[in-house]
Parts: sequence; C-alpha cells; structure tokens
Amino acid sequence: MLTQTVSRDWLSIHDASRLLGVHIGTVREWADAGVLPSYRTPGGHRRFSASDLATFLRQRKTQSEHSPVQQMIGAMREEIHAHPPARASWFQSGIALNDAHRQQQRAIGQRLLACVVAFVEDAHARETLLDEGRRIAREYGALLATNGMSAGNAARATIYFRGLILKTVLDVHLGARTGDEEDARLFQRVSAFLDEILLALLDAYP
Repeated sequence: MLTQTVSRDWLSIHDASRLLGVHIGTVREWADAGVLPSYRTPGGHRRFSASDLATFLRQRKTQSEHSPVQQMIGAMREEIHAHPPARASWFQSGIALNDAHRQQQRAIGQRLLACVVAFVEDAHARETLLDEGRRIAREYGALLATNGMSAGNAARATIYFRGLILKTVLDVHLGARTGDEEDARLFQRVSAFLDEILLALLDAYP
C-alpha cells in the first residue's frame, strides 16, 4: 500500500519537467534553490510531491496573468535567486549606486526586456524592434558610464543578463519542447538580437 501511495503521489524529475513545461535543468536549479520542494531517495534520485507541483503551477499561472515582461522578470528573479551574482565585480558596482540611479537603470532595463519580448512575439516588426533595442541600449550604456560603471563591467553585466534572458525565453516562450526547427531559429534570432544590444551599449562609452 505504501509503495502504491509513493508511486502515485511522488514524481520523478522527468515527470516534474513535463508537468511544469520547463527543462529538467531548470527543475533541478529550482529544487537546489529551495524554490521547488523535493526530496532525494536513498539512491540519490529527486522526487517531487504532486501536491507541491500543483501549488507551484497555480502560482505560475497567477504570474502568467501579468504582462509577458513581468512574467519574464519573475522568471529571471528566480534564476538570480538560484545563482546570485553577489561576487561579480559588476554587481558590486551596482550596489554602490544610490537608489535614484538604480531606479533609472532598472527602468531602462525593463524597456530593453520589453523590446526583447516584442521581438520574440512579433515576427513582422523585428527590424524596427532591433533599431529600438539598439537605441535603448545606447541610452543604457550612456547612463552606466555616467554612473561610473566601467565598460568592462558593463559588458560583464550585459553578458550575464544575456544568458538569463536566453534561458528565460527558452522556458517561458518555448517551454519543454525540443527539436522544433522554428524554435531553434527563434532562439538564434534572439541570441543575435542580444549580441547587437551588447555592441550598441558599448558604443555609448567614450
């Protein structure tokens, strides 16, 4: 009876991945960060409670009722919580800023993220959105330079968030699907878009 109950109520990491619609690596990171409760069997395998997964899905559904930008911001915060960049030199530079400067940078960062979301969702406007993204990135770079962040640290911060954005696009917009040629092309386009953002941001430095 106990074996039947455990089998019915506890799921493997593969089953949890399919149920949540994200990659196995993401489930593992959430579990490591304590975002998603789990336990390990004596053999070292992760198991996830069906009720915990249902609760997590309800929370994610509530998040998805917000704008796509807010959904991506929420997903990125989960990633930052799982892998905090506290020791990074660029992160320490950001901590030294006053609240007003941090708020300015956050506002422009969210505009850039909105541009990425629009780029993903509107295939017909990608050239226009790329131009807009470059413009915002140059504005962002000028602000970072004014706030005293070096070009090197600006590049490091952008590369860090580039990785987060790509992973979030994969999870939020593509889910657990793999092998879809159109999805792969979209991922490559977003990657190229973010490369252009980095170059435009660095162009703003003297």
